Amino acid sequence: MDRLERLEAIEEIRNLKARYYRLMDTKQWDELKSVFTADMKVLTPDGKVYAEGGETYAAGLRNSLEKAVSCHQGLSGEIEIVDDGNARAVWAMQDVIEWEDAHPQFGWKSIVGRGHYHETYRKEDGAWRIATLTLTRLRLDTTMPEGKAPQ
Repeated sequence: MDRLERLEAIEEIRNLKARYYRLMDTKQWDELKSVFTADMKVLTPDGKVYAEGGETYAAGLRNSLEKAVSCHQGLSGEIEIVDDGNARAVWAMQDVIEWEDAHPQFGWKSIVGRGHYHETYRKEDGAWRIATLTLTRLRLDTTMPEGKAPQ
């Protein structure tokens, strides 16, 4: 891969990450699954598989965020092109989310989180897609619904 191809790949990955945030926050669930590889894995910070399959992960995001207003920000990305078909990146991030009632699993009314996405990418059918994703949080501020105690 020459310098120009490397720069083009980096820009395509930046656009991919921006599209991920936009599609999630605007609740375009059918399109969201297209940013992931079919065999995509979401890993916990200690390396355990949390979710497997791009379609499965997109469905999980839908379940979590359908009744919420969310704003995800990718603040900066360190992108490394490994070879013609593989790359990795670390993205500083912040998310601000408020649910109509409460998060379906954790019961939060709202969160403000800060941390990093650690991702790998694979080029499939001429397009970069997210192959693995790990979210590490530096800080997570939560608010519970009125009268509810944290779980």
